[in-house]
Amino acid sequence: MSAGGLVWPDYVAVEAEGYAVADDSNVARTPFDDGFIRQERRFASALTALGLTVLIANDDDYARFRAWAGDCAHRWFAWTAPESGTLHQVRVRGGTGGIEYTARIGGDGRRSWEATLTLEGAGL
Repeated sequence: MSAGGLVWPDYVAVEAEGYAVADDSNVARTPFDDGFIRQERRFASALTALGLTVLIANDDDYARFRAWAGDCAHRWFAWTAPESGTLHQVRVRGGTGGIEYTARIGGDGRRSWEATLTLEGAGL
């Protein structure tokens, strides 16, 4: 469990398409006059970034997720990786400002939502 018992909401689903993993750089690069670039490790480890698209089923869940993000997105919370089932401590990069919402209208005329965001944490 994360600090304060914060967890990822169980009413939003992570979409498989667009799921991306990238390690943050943990090196400093310094260019020299002769064109050579020196590169040194700055940190013992770096955060890993996970680009996600999450599916939000309806307007009620959208409002709930926005409220959750306002309270929790900038803080560390527990998140279970869908591909491994492993529990990790993560936060949303940029907090609420790092989440972009897009409305989708289904064939039945009902609105659902997609949210794109990047989670960051160690050892992902």
